[in-house]
Amino acid sequence: MADNGADPSALVREVVAATRARPGERTAALSRLLADADVAAVEVDELLGAVQESQQLTARLRRRAAELEALFSTARELVRLQDVTDVLRRLVERAHELMGTDVTYLSEVDNAHGDLRVRYSAGTVTPEFRDLLVPAGYGLASLVTQTREPAWVSRYPSMAEAPHDPAIDAAVEREGLVSFLGVPLAVGDEVLGALFACNRFAHDFTPEQVLLLSAFADHAAAVLHSARVLAENASARARAEAAYRELERHVAATQVVSGIHEELTDAVMSGATLLDIVATLSARLGRTVQAVDEQGRPLADGPDAGRLPRRRVLADAIRASRSSGHAEPVVEGAERWLVVAILGADRVLGAMVAADGTGDEQADDIARPTLERAAHVAALVSFKRDAVSAIRAERRSRLLAGVLDGGLDESALVSETAAAPIAAAVIDLRGRDGALTAAADAVGEDGLVAARDAHLVVAWTSGDPGAATERVRRVLAERFGAPELTAVVTPRVDDASALRAAVDRAARDLRFLAPLGVSGTTLRSDDFAPYHALTSTDPDAAPRFVEAVLGPVRDWDARRGTALLETLGAYFDAGESRQAAAAALHVHTNTVQQRLDRIWTLLDGDHADAEYRFRLQAAVRLDRLRARLQRGGY
Repeated sequence: MADNGADPSALVREVVAATRARPGERTAALSRLLADADVAAVEVDELLGAVQESQQLTARLRRRAAELEALFSTARELVRLQDVTDVLRRLVERAHELMGTDVTYLSEVDNAHGDLRVRYSAGTVTPEFRDLLVPAGYGLASLVTQTREPAWVSRYPSMAEAPHDPAIDAAVEREGLVSFLGVPLAVGDEVLGALFACNRFAHDFTPEQVLLLSAFADHAAAVLHSARVLAENASARARAEAAYRELERHVAATQVVSGIHEELTDAVMSGATLLDIVATLSARLGRTVQAVDEQGRPLADGPDAGRLPRRRVLADAIRASRSSGHAEPVVEGAERWLVVAILGADRVLGAMVAADGTGDEQADDIARPTLERAAHVAALVSFKRDAVSAIRAERRSRLLAGVLDGGLDESALVSETAAAPIAAAVIDLRGRDGALTAAADAVGEDGLVAARDAHLVVAWTSGDPGAATERVRRVLAERFGAPELTAVVTPRVDDASALRAAVDRAARDLRFLAPLGVSGTTLRSDDFAPYHALTSTDPDAAPRFVEAVLGPVRDWDARRGTALLETLGAYFDAGESRQAAAAALHVHTNTVQQRLDRIWTLLDGDHADAEYRFRLQAAVRLDRLRARLQRGGY
């Protein structure tokens, strides 16, 4: 080295300073000092190379020290672990600072399907990305959690290692992210989530970056796992304490419930009814208890009856109790009830409803099992009642069947019901066990029920036969799960013979409805009058129909010597044209109009109604056909 007067100490200081500087810093100044000191070019290159190597080593050591300090800080917080959210947020922020990427975020497994949701993030600018949900099996996150290995892509749009999801791609595009590095958060065999570092430009991540992010991920996994363990332990302790308190309450309540159950059992053995049972429950529980049928209708009304929930709410509670087998709570405003279903072998027989305005938990501990046991006792009472009802229904059914078969007259029905039948109904219910008893219960004292030719026949002795039949049809449809159930109501009858004819006619109506695709309703047999006349094998069917429709017009012609019936036939033949009818009859158009006006006044129906006009035409044509056939000849 030549000496041209440069200060050796300054050169040494500059060399030392350069070795401690960041990579690339101070090397230009050092190069100039070396040049001024006439150091050989070979030696300058060697010295600058050594300085640069020292700078990189120093930078690596400094970065490693910062990384270790961050990891140690996270480890200290993990030991204390008071606020999981705060620890994980700071962990993501430290990882973000040390990784030097544009965005860093932590995704946690959100559900049993394995979907991942972003929980904590640093550097994000769009709110959608901060709460992004990544479905299982899509995106880089799925690759990380499935393989439990780090994964990265330098250009996300062209990623082919995992399936893309349009929603995820849109969120990534809005955030402007291009390159991704993801590492799993795993404890044992369980993957809890993933930690990601991302840039808004293409970037190839180095092994050092993968190792650093993995170290932070291990700490994050430990935080999440510890939080879960602590939560599970706290929950287990709480459950144990609650179970012990529940056991104490249960033992006390069981003693009271057993006493009430013994009292109810004794009452049933003494012939108590369902209403007696609810009266006993009301007295022992100190609250109003009511019995309702399967539709939620109270079985007894009176000044002592309490308010019930709305019918729809009560029906829902009865169904829920049937499914659970327990008393179900019902709340409407400030009022509370307990509802327990009374279950038969295959259906709900009714329910008991206990009012409660106190909300006392211990009182409910007694009321619930008491009501549930009482429901079993009530079911026994109902079975006994059903057996009696079945015997009565069978006796009444034999009476009605005897009348329908011609062996008995209506006096047998009058002796049973104190009234003669006023109408009948035929219900298309076949092959259902218990259908006769169920129908008899629904009909009650308003009529009798019998099984006949795979149908149920109801002989109504009071009430509105049409409305009553529809009510029974609905009850049976719900009871047997048969919404397609159909019923036909006959006209009013005068005697047993008319009853038999009406029932046979209604049965034919049911067969006629099937090809039409009509079901799930109640219809009147009178609606089928034209079709009875056209299809019946009864020789008097057509004359009866014609007389029922055209009788007043025929009588007027007979008394006055007019031609109203002939005019009506010509009017229909002419396509309901008055002019054409007048020409065919060789009369004036006004004469046809006057005759039509007279016809409409004689008949009860509405001539503007298409169905009524069809009946008129059918009656007119049947009458003319019968007259022509009776004259004979060609």
